[in-house]
Amino acid sequence: MKKKFIAGALALSMVLAGTGYAYWTDALNITTSASTGNMDLQFMDLGLLAQYQNEDQGWSIIDGIGDTGMTAASYFERGTNYNKIAADGTIDNYYAKADGYNDVSFDAKLVDPSELQVTIGDYKAKAGVKISDSIEVSLENIYPGYAQAFRTDVGNVGNVAAKLSKMDITADGEDAGNLKDMIGVAFLAMRECCEKGNGKVTGLAEYFDEDDIFTMGGVDFVRLSAFENQNKEEMKFLNDTLFVVNSKNRMDFDWAIAMDPDAEGVYTTGSTSVNNTENNDSDSMNKAITIRMNFGWDQFNEGVSDAKIPANILKNQNKIK
Repeated sequence: MKKKFIAGALALSMVLAGTGYAYWTDALNITTSASTGNMDLQFMDLGLLAQYQNEDQGWSIIDGIGDTGMTAASYFERGTNYNKIAADGTIDNYYAKADGYNDVSFDAKLVDPSELQVTIGDYKAKAGVKISDSIEVSLENIYPGYAQAFRTDVGNVGNVAAKLSKMDITADGEDAGNLKDMIGVAFLAMRECCEKGNGKVTGLAEYFDEDDIFTMGGVDFVRLSAFENQNKEEMKFLNDTLFVVNSKNRMDFDWAIAMDPDAEGVYTTGSTSVNNTENNDSDSMNKAITIRMNFGWDQFNEGVSDAKIPANILKNQNKIK
């Protein structure tokens, strides 16, 4: 009997030796929610120059008609009806005024517009204001000595600020003749801010030589041919920031298209006192050209270096280099 009891005790000890031990547990958790914003630049308030009383200086069209040879900027004034390019009836009135002098026609429109969904300064959300990222302008039957000006506002309907960084102007046409030399562009971007007033962002003619420019109505126009030879790296447009929504900051874009009078007969026969018969006027008559102005925008902090930003304590986790 004694021997059997000892054997049983040894067997039980072997079973106990195989069991584990219980212990306490706990956990911590960090949850981070993050969403991304957006940057979305849009044209709005497209019109002829000018729509407002504070833009009524100078000309809107240079046409050679009448004593002044121009149509004043205030002619097409239409106030805050943002979805019209001119006051009702004024374009037809202009055509009537020009009847017998020219057969020019013109239009400007936002391409595939949508409704503004956020408030930008005076532009109220969901109030019928149209926006688009593309503008289409048509000018028909213009002639040497004709110029016409337009304007639009640019707003950021996103929530990350942007800056104007690049502008490319190109022109092409299957039957353009010498229009690249005779037609020119003027452009001015202004930052509009209720607190600081308007401030120049960038102009165009300042980047070109005198040979690339002709002047009408006190405005320098850059010939389309000059853009093909211009070193675009020298054209620095990193001059200002277009702020986010709920700000009254936006940019005004003013631009004009003109055809060189060329009375000296550089590209045409010129005036009768010059009569340069070495040129052929048919090179600029009944021709057509398409002008494209493309604007590039960067996020406001593009190009900002972190070299001057001091490291915080997290640098202690960095990989040893």
